[in-house]
Amino acid sequence: MNYFRQLLIAVLHPGNGSGSALDRTNAIAVFLFAILPGLSPNFNSFILLGSMVSGLYCLARARFPLNLSKSDRVVAICMTIYPVVMIVSIFVNPPFSEELDWIFRLLPFFSIWLILPRMRQSPDGHLMPLFILGAGLGMIVTFLFSLLQVLFLMPRAEAGTSNAALLGVIGVLFGGVALLNIQSPKSMEQKIAILGYAAGLGCALLSGTRSAWLVIPVQLVIFLWYFPKNRFHVSLRSLAITGSVLLLGLLALGSDQVVYRVRELQDNLSSLESTNGDITSLSARVALYKGALSAITKDPFTGYGPQNRMAAVLAEVPEGLRPQLPYSHVHNGFLTAGIDAGLVGIAALSLLLLTPVIGAWKKEPGPGRDLAIALALLLTSSYIITGSFGIMFNQKALDPIFAYMVALICADRGSTRYAPVVRS
Repeated sequence: MNYFRQLLIAVLHPGNGSGSALDRTNAIAVFLFAILPGLSPNFNSFILLGSMVSGLYCLARARFPLNLSKSDRVVAICMTIYPVVMIVSIFVNPPFSEELDWIFRLLPFFSIWLILPRMRQSPDGHLMPLFILGAGLGMIVTFLFSLLQVLFLMPRAEAGTSNAALLGVIGVLFGGVALLNIQSPKSMEQKIAILGYAAGLGCALLSGTRSAWLVIPVQLVIFLWYFPKNRFHVSLRSLAITGSVLLLGLLALGSDQVVYRVRELQDNLSSLESTNGDITSLSARVALYKGALSAITKDPFTGYGPQNRMAAVLAEVPEGLRPQLPYSHVHNGFLTAGIDAGLVGIAALSLLLLTPVIGAWKKEPGPGRDLAIALALLLTSSYIITGSFGIMFNQKALDPIFAYMVALICADRGSTRYAPVVRS
């Protein structure tokens, strides 16, 4: 309990200097943002929106300068291209429908211009450890919530996301982020890192999100690159023992869900050769992919606009299948961008996905740069892999998470050494 009392002080303590109040609100916002995705992702949207409004107010009142470096502007422009392309596609592709709603959904991708200058009011190295620690704590609580759901309420865990696939993405991403804290010299933070990673994987397993499972081996490659470059404060022997025990526990808890989802995939593959017209999860995706590719080849330059997305796709699907495909996207982020804005949309999406890596790569050489690259790779790989089989953007939880994490990656200099949250 003493550690958590010190943690509360570390989060709420404003520090010294004229920017201390802003530093305190930054710390609270970043810490809560990392904890909440699996519990109530709507609050992430509120935090991002509040940070944008606050940043705009402070910039207008000249409480701090815009303070964007050349590399920051490159990242911000690359992020801005995607929503601009999508907004243009809305207005060049009639009929129009709910234009303001679609534009409002794109606001998170403009946020870096407002929230990055605000994050810069905190000392270098202050916010990133808070985010990583918060991710671990959030995953532990989310896993317990998910476990109760699977045991008593539903076959696939959703936690507080109301969507099993969304929980899978959040679990594997924030679990990976949590494990980065294993480099902390604080034993409690090391334990939270290991438990947070295991909890994140547990959420992915209990959600039954197969695309999230594909992210796990990619994350292992990232960890094998990052961890040897940094000094550990925990013995490899104890880490191996703890990891093995947790892995066995996760396999025991999630084995039924894994076996069920693998068998379901096998059944879906078998049903592709069937001619009885039954639609499964896999056959629905195949039909959507074929319809999307056909629609894109007919209009590869301007697309159809997000408001006409599914109408354009369903027009290329056999008439008998259309009533059985009640989706708002085609379960592939790149094809969805191509339907919305053509090849330009796919290019803008690809550039958007690279922004975390660009922001991290352009930092000063040092341990902070290595940490930022690891975080950027975890973020980008999670979105690309899961988004290639499901939803990627235009989602009220995933868009704010991506935008906020890009700003956080850019906020510190690369030469900043990692420090624990509780230092005393």
